[in-house]
Amino acid sequence: MKKQDKLIFSSRIGFLFTAIFGSINHFIYKLSGRNPIIGAFVSVNESTWEHMKLLFFPYLIYTTAEWLIYGRKIDGFFFSRITGILIGLFMIPAIFYLYAGILGRNFAVVDILIFFAADAAAFYTSSRRIIHRIDHGTAKTISAVVIAVCLAVLFIGFTFFPPDSPLFRSPV
Repeated sequence: MKKQDKLIFSSRIGFLFTAIFGSINHFIYKLSGRNPIIGAFVSVNESTWEHMKLLFFPYLIYTTAEWLIYGRKIDGFFFSRITGILIGLFMIPAIFYLYAGILGRNFAVVDILIFFAADAAAFYTSSRRIIHRIDHGTAKTISAVVIAVCLAVLFIGFTFFPPDSPLFRSPV
């Protein structure tokens, strides 16, 4: 299997992994008895911010495993994947607030489709960047790690100390 085919296959598996575990993570907090440690990594309410966590943590776990298995040999791999997750994370609130603002309300089925679209866009974008060798260099890898850690800290921190903003409030 060529490197490009291996990457595309891995991206499809990553999309499925993130879609499945992100969906499951929507219910884990309540099933855990509202365990705050679990809540740091999964959705604790219906806010847009918490739904972004459903994409971020499964994607980051899969990307980290992928990087450890074969991504270290591909220059720019981690930076490209982090660029992809940034696009996916941007899509969730952008599309949600656009359609909910136009319609005056949100619909659960559309919210789920937005999550899947953001997941697909994250893996598609990052794969294209890797294939076309857009992101390379040690500095970019280091910055990707810094970005990933900062995002993780923000997601965890804002779970327990959410700012007073619509992004952090449940729309329902």
